[in-house]
Amino acid sequence: MWGSDLHDLNTSQDQTPVESVTSAELVRSFAKWRETALSRPVAITTHGRVSHVLTGAEIFEQMARPAGGSGAMTADQQLISLSERLKEGLLVCDRDEVILYANRQAKEFLDLEPLQPGVRLTQCLPELEGSVMQVQYRRTIETREALAADLPSQRRKGRWVNFQSIPLGEQFVLLLRDITEEVERYRMADAKEAMLEAISRNPDVSYVRLSPRGLIAMADATLEDWLGISHEKLMGIRLDDVIVREHQHAFRKILDKVLERDCATNCDLDLLANKGASLNVHCAIVPLCGAYGVEGASMIMTRR
Repeated sequence: MWGSDLHDLNTSQDQTPVESVTSAELVRSFAKWRETALSRPVAITTHGRVSHVLTGAEIFEQMARPAGGSGAMTADQQLISLSERLKEGLLVCDRDEVILYANRQAKEFLDLEPLQPGVRLTQCLPELEGSVMQVQYRRTIETREALAADLPSQRRKGRWVNFQSIPLGEQFVLLLRDITEEVERYRMADAKEAMLEAISRNPDVSYVRLSPRGLIAMADATLEDWLGISHEKLMGIRLDDVIVREHQHAFRKILDKVLERDCATNCDLDLLANKGASLNVHCAIVPLCGAYGVEGASMIMTRR
């Protein structure tokens, strides 16, 4: 598995994920796509459906070889072909930390130069020396234990990677996946939670989230105190129901504008408290946009 001919195979033109181009674009930029097809197949689409595949002769000959024939891929070649289809960057090293193979994703993510026989990890990636990543993969070498961690990238500042070290016979495999967007989403979630907690600690400010139908999907304790209504009774009712009758129609029009036109706005409302008195608030209403469109609205109410 992953034999000594890996350095030769590492530079071969293995099949990679197919790119797509419309037939019209192919005609306009044929030279570009002809060059692309030398390294990976290009799917040609007509009216959104694939009708042909453009590929280089070498890739075509590889695909056309009969299974089990003299031209059948070796086990190493099959593993390499599989590794080129992974989303993760993959490095295969021996116990002396010599790089035997790196797939295309690893080369691109780590900006690796063409690998020379016998080159070690820290020669290609000097920033690994003394790093947490080095401690991790050396532990894998010694204990044969598969390990994983989310770490700041040593090569690309400001980026985060999921770093895995996996024993493989007398060798070991390193897998790297860019998780910067996931980390940033968690950070944004933390910032959101902190903001909502700060709002809830101000007795003159309240946060409310509405569903696309104008139902209360979330409300903080401040609104409950203002209205004198428990959380259980407040959830799922229309916000219209706690607005004075004179303002209900105007509010519905404002909310429809926010949800249908995806635009933020401000307004003043009088809310009905359980004790019978009205409460005047200034509202900022912003559409809550999800992956498939507007999924409701967020409101910040300030007591006047």
